[in-house]
Amino acid sequence: MSYERAKLTFDALIAPEQDEAAVRAEIDQLAIAATRIGAGGNDIAELQAVRQVIYEAGAWNGNRPFVYDHDDPYGQTLRNKLLATYFDTRRGNCVSMPILQLIVAERLGLNVSLSTAPLHVFMRYTNPTNGRRIAIESTSGGHPARESEYFEQMGVTQAQVDSGIYLGVLTKRESIAVIASTVTEWLMSEGRYDEAIAVADVLLEYYPTDVHAMLTRGSAHGELLRTEFIERFPNPQLIPPALRPRFQMLASQNAAAFQQAEAWGWNGPE
Repeated sequence: MSYERAKLTFDALIAPEQDEAAVRAEIDQLAIAATRIGAGGNDIAELQAVRQVIYEAGAWNGNRPFVYDHDDPYGQTLRNKLLATYFDTRRGNCVSMPILQLIVAERLGLNVSLSTAPLHVFMRYTNPTNGRRIAIESTSGGHPARESEYFEQMGVTQAQVDSGIYLGVLTKRESIAVIASTVTEWLMSEGRYDEAIAVADVLLEYYPTDVHAMLTRGSAHGELLRTEFIERFPNPQLIPPALRPRFQMLASQNAAAFQQAEAWGWNGPE
């Protein structure tokens, strides 16, 4: 599965009314232009071509370059994480921006994947010959970033890196799990907590140290605990005996998810 197919599939779950054909046409235009600009060059030249067609005004983007949305940098408005919204507004966040750059780079055959930091997603290029990896900051004009910046500016710790929750060189499946995190956020916003747990479990199967999925899993159990018990039974003693096993299961799963995240080095927020 391509990153493009994955992203469009997940976006269609959230917004089935979106014009997928129009989004594909926009991606085609960027990829064709980047291929032409980077033709005959090495991987670095092609990465620069991808950056150019996204962030520099030209016929390839209708003279409407993509910029960082300072009003919603984390994509708190869920629809701002969708590619259709990004193409329409040309304003992106730390989810939509790296994913578009990832998709166009993959179209050129580059060895790219995603990586994460607290409340942040970015793209990585890995040289297939020598294994050298480069972090690329889509929210800063698509330029390379120093690894140390994530420690200095985002508070990443070595323990978090060692556990695998941040700054990893993710596989394709792990990267797609990161892309799918928007689906769990949408399910949570819809109050579909059991489904959010089921999706989070699938993501953790493919990306076992996906801290976002683990935290979503814990939060979803907490919301079920709230809606099924806390709001109905202010005093736990009032919970009917037949319902107490579910109460205990939800409380246990809620606590276990956050304990696991903390064991990985997570210290909030996420």
